[in-house]
Amino acid sequence: MLERAIDPTKINLEEDCIEMDELFVGERVREGFEIKGFELAEIGEGDGIEIVGEFNGLLGIHVIVSGISEDSVQAIEGMFSEIINRMKGVEYRFRKENVRILVSQDAMEFFTPECVGKAIYDAVKEIPAVKSVKVRIICDEDEFNRVIEIARAIHKEREEKLKRLKEGDVNTFYACLSCQVYLPNHACVITPERPSPCGTIYSEARAADELKIVHYYNPVNRGKVIDSNAGEYEEVNEFIREKSNGTVERVKLHSALSFPPSTGNYAEAIVFYIPEKGGFGIVDRSYKKKTPIGLTFSEIEKLIVGSQVEGFVGVSFAYLASESFLKGDSGWRKVVWVSPKIYEFIMDFLPAEILKNIETST
Repeated sequence: MLERAIDPTKINLEEDCIEMDELFVGERVREGFEIKGFELAEIGEGDGIEIVGEFNGLLGIHVIVSGISEDSVQAIEGMFSEIINRMKGVEYRFRKENVRILVSQDAMEFFTPECVGKAIYDAVKEIPAVKSVKVRIICDEDEFNRVIEIARAIHKEREEKLKRLKEGDVNTFYACLSCQVYLPNHACVITPERPSPCGTIYSEARAADELKIVHYYNPVNRGKVIDSNAGEYEEVNEFIREKSNGTVERVKLHSALSFPPSTGNYAEAIVFYIPEKGGFGIVDRSYKKKTPIGLTFSEIEKLIVGSQVEGFVGVSFAYLASESFLKGDSGWRKVVWVSPKIYEFIMDFLPAEILKNIETST
């Protein structure tokens, strides 16, 4: 059972150390400092704020809470971006082990580990079900590297647990509208078999909605099944049609070629169709070279972000491991090229007869 918490508008996020307001959510930082981070919330005992090491380009957020369930603790991680994005001159990007925090030169004077720790502590402490909160802000490189591996393992275990749940087992999916700050016609549907392109899995979205600690997750009735293989559902189409202001009429959750989901900001990877090969390529955000279609990740992203573009779709690493990955388009048997980081990832679960047909760059 998930514990119900409070409406996000009632979370007190006013801090003396930095100017904070919901008005700053959606602010883009064009120039400044980039900080590498990660996020991890888990169940345990302890209270207070601990700063580990001197602040120098690393900022891991490790929160230990008691009094809530395992499903609910995952939703706590969704608060971190909500909190930090309310800071003036600060932009929080991506999720889990891939967090990047951009801080403007003016804000850098106020953006300190102590300030971040206090803001997160105060927000989590306000959730009635939470009995205790320990916030660790990790700046020390050795401790950062140690805990990020723990976070990676915990997130992988949560994703594995979710794999056993299928779309047909639930009546409710969840839609994330967080990117509508930048992309007013985009909505992302999260199901047990399709995590969001930024990496949010179904149980995290479900817990976030039920705890009401962030306001951009919306329950969506699955409705009548139109195409179970490609992942098309009647009420999902109705929801997307409304939230996209009519710009997207239909969506097939497990297809890139026919009515694919639109792609928001911060996709971990992008699937693209290669006409000459009659198959797909997949490039991750860290790959800076040109793909087989002659475009880099960032160039493809600019073409498709916020829109439904057939032949392209943003995906997460978690979705790459889903049994339903692009099953409406023959899945992995249709993939002919991936970037090196993705190849390293898929080696753990794809059979050799499929891997041998997938090229990568060296």
